[in-house]
Amino acid sequence: MYKIIKNLSKGILAAAFGLALVISGSAFKADSKRVQYTFRYDGANKSKAQVETLSNWIYDPSAAGCDEVQQEACIIHVDQAFVNTSGTPTLDPSLNLVATPYTSTRAYVSSSDDENMDIENRTAQ
Repeated sequence: MYKIIKNLSKGILAAAFGLALVISGSAFKADSKRVQYTFRYDGANKSKAQVETLSNWIYDPSAAGCDEVQQEACIIHVDQAFVNTSGTPTLDPSLNLVATPYTSTRAYVSSSDDENMDIENRTAQ
């Protein structure tokens, strides 16, 4: 009887361990399929209104060089769901980009409706 209970408990433990592996593996798999697009700020000035103007952000997959100090807009990495991908990628209005003023003439990106957006801001150069 003891041997049967021991074998049964090993089987249940193995099944629970296998289920945990499947669940944790699928969590990483879903995130790795996420596609992001990189946009660089290219506006004439960096006021709050201009930073929030989507047409001032241009698609630039090789953009680099921000130091992530929240003083001035620089680069954002946006989920594909918030990008118009026909032709050259552009930001979709559903992104609802929000900027926060640092001074009266400079603002930085603080949030958007893309909860997974990566924001890189920088100090004035």
